[in-house]
Amino acid sequence: MGRVGDENPAISTGTVVPWSSAWVTQQRRKAPGQSPEAFLKSNGKDYDSFCVYTARRRTATMSHQPLSCLTEKGDSPSETTGNGPPNLAHPNLDTFTPHELLQQMRELLIENHQLKEAMKLNNQAMKGRFEELSAWTEKQKEERLYFETQSKEAKERLTALSLENEKLKQELGKLTGKTERAFEDIIGDPKVPKAEVEQEVEQLKTQVARLQAEKADLLGIVSELQLKLNLGGSSEDSFVEIRMAEGEADVAAKEIKTSPRPTRTDSVDMSKSAEGTKNYVEFEELTVSQLLHCLREGNQKVERLEVALKEAKERISDFEKKAKDHSETESQTEEPTEQEKEEEKDTKTIGSEVETLNLQVTTLFKELQEAHTKLSEAELMKKRLQEKCQALERKNSASPSELNEKQELVYKNKKLELQVESMRSEIKMEQAKTEDEKSKLGTLQLTHNRLLQEYNNALKTIEELKRRESEKVDKVVLQELSGKLELAEKALASKQLQMDGMKQTIAKQEKDLETMAVLRAQMEVYCSDFHAERAAREKIHEEKEQLALQLAVLLKENNAFEDGGSRQTLMEMQSRHGARASDADQQAYLVQRGAEDRNWLDQQQNIPIHSCPKCGEVLPDIDTLLIHVTDCII
Repeated sequence: MGRVGDENPAISTGTVVPWSSAWVTQQRRKAPGQSPEAFLKSNGKDYDSFCVYTARRRTATMSHQPLSCLTEKGDSPSETTGNGPPNLAHPNLDTFTPHELLQQMRELLIENHQLKEAMKLNNQAMKGRFEELSAWTEKQKEERLYFETQSKEAKERLTALSLENEKLKQELGKLTGKTERAFEDIIGDPKVPKAEVEQEVEQLKTQVARLQAEKADLLGIVSELQLKLNLGGSSEDSFVEIRMAEGEADVAAKEIKTSPRPTRTDSVDMSKSAEGTKNYVEFEELTVSQLLHCLREGNQKVERLEVALKEAKERISDFEKKAKDHSETESQTEEPTEQEKEEEKDTKTIGSEVETLNLQVTTLFKELQEAHTKLSEAELMKKRLQEKCQALERKNSASPSELNEKQELVYKNKKLELQVESMRSEIKMEQAKTEDEKSKLGTLQLTHNRLLQEYNNALKTIEELKRRESEKVDKVVLQELSGKLELAEKALASKQLQMDGMKQTIAKQEKDLETMAVLRAQMEVYCSDFHAERAAREKIHEEKEQLALQLAVLLKENNAFEDGGSRQTLMEMQSRHGARASDADQQAYLVQRGAEDRNWLDQQQNIPIHSCPKCGEVLPDIDTLLIHVTDCII
């Protein structure tokens, strides 16, 4: 008889287990043109259950554990999982149906696919952030290069302006020296004719009128420059205005020097006066043209400096905006980068340039003071010349024509004095304006210093924010990615554990199905053996009954024979020995012996024949006894 752990009898006898792969191939060979659904329906099976069975076999083949390895308990011999940490316990999947297992497998596959997509999206986001950071660094490099070029251009402009200022100073010194020499030459020569002196006076009048017109033009230009300065309000514009005021002061000094010259005509020599006046007029025309040219160039430079100032203001506003934007972020950095060091160098160079500009402004103020001193000296010279003119008028008071001329000259001198007074008032106005501009310049310097401090603070905050941002972005991204990776690993480990548990349960169920087929075959063998045993038992029982009947008959015969033999021996003994006994005693003995024999026979006859050997239940016939014995024993 076979047991559960014995060899499969169907396989040993050469038969194939139903619904195994070999059995399915054999059945499909019998009906080659039949579809799987029709084949399964013809054999009384469901297509879904067969699909579940095949899926279980496939998952079992995909795993590392074989299908046929069974222990005594029926479990898998290797309890370790293929993937995932060994500490996590396997889920209990014995109660799941095949459809639920398939659904869980599909859900696990979908979740695995979603995790892969999430990892791809995270990688793409990280790539985008890296590209944004690289673009931001490139922009910072470009801005740094732009600032370097702008600082170099500003330095070049400052050097060019300083050179031009020195050249103009040299030219002014040369012009003042030449005018003084010519004036001394004119005064030193006493032999000059009167006609030439009159011509010279007329030329000087025309020159004075032309200088007044040029002066009006210069005043208009100065007013325009002052308006521009008021609109701009920067240190560079004030620098240009100071230069223009200095040029106007020089022009006024020259006019003051030229205005009293007609009063000294009597003391001038007539031989060299004509050439001296011509040279002087040409020289004055050249100086005026040069001054106009210098004013035009100054206007152009003022416009350029205004444009540069606007650009600088825009840069400062951009820096302030960047500082505000960086102050809103909460990033933290520790080590300075090369770009930040270069920006610190740029800030230092900008501070040095600002200091140089302040020095230049102070030098220009000094030059303006020197121009004021020159004006005061020119006024003293004018007073001296007026005194000399009065002395000459006294000497020439004899002739009426000369008196008329002297009156005209006095009238002209008065006009010139009025003009000088107007010039003085204008100079005072300009001085007041310069004082206002000085105060404005002081306020501008204060604001400039404050802005420099704010700019330095903003640069420091920008550097700190850049450091913090770079470190924080890296830390935050790394933390997020590490957290996501840990979650993904945990999810994958749990899903892998579930998949391993499901694979084990599928393998167990497949093994159970295979063992069920084996057990069914064994049950059939058991049934056939049981029926054979029952038939043999029935035959043995019939033989036992026959033997019992024969034994009972033989026992009766033996008892009868023994009774007859004992009686004969007793009779012989009695007859031999002559022992006498009463008939009553002999009858009682015989009755007692016969009663004992009858009781034994009754007991043998009263034994029930149809009784169960296990539970002792008495049954009427042998068929019911056999049915009861099969139920009771099994």
